[in-house]
Amino acid sequence: MRVERKISLKAKEKELIRLDRELARIRDEIRSLPLMELKKPIFHSYGLVWALKLQSSKYREAYLYIIDTYSKIKRVNNIRKVQKMEPEQIVLDKNQFRQLLDKFPDSIRWFLKRKNKIRVTEYAFNKVDILEKKIVKVMITHRKDINPNLESRKQEIEDIIYTNRDNSGKLDHLFGNRYEYGSDSYKIKLKTIELVNPIQIEF
Repeated sequence: MRVERKISLKAKEKELIRLDRELARIRDEIRSLPLMELKKPIFHSYGLVWALKLQSSKYREAYLYIIDTYSKIKRVNNIRKVQKMEPEQIVLDKNQFRQLLDKFPDSIRWFLKRKNKIRVTEYAFNKVDILEKKIVKVMITHRKDINPNLESRKQEIEDIIYTNRDNSGKLDHLFGNRYEYGSDSYKIKLKTIELVNPIQIEF
């Protein structure tokens, strides 16, 4: 009985690995599908972004570069709650920070070095007093071509792997992955929605 159970477990592990590889291949195929240009940009959603509050400063060029290059759009689902929300904090990784210092050496004074939840060094922009939040319209200029067969199979495999914690945990164990539930890395692991690109922002 034990031998049969062990064989059965081995078969399940092999099947999960096969499904994980198939899922990776399907995601690559979906990402490689061409973008179709729309006749004109169409509204996608509202977003919350940082804008520079200062009208004049000797560092204005550097501040604008940081905002334009490294700030991210926070999607706004409920426009009525936007007054209680803040845009995403401007955070750089080590390589981004080095590149910024090469361009603007003075920016070393505007960032706070810290460790994130998964103990990776990052640099947070801490001159929030020069920033103000703005609501923007996120417009789509292209739409990803869709293959219904690929999308259907992708969803099927994701349901098998990610909605069953036993299967997800078994795969993590096989690949040596370690996650804290609720951590940024775990949320990224569960994220299965493909981003729509490119986009255009209207102030």
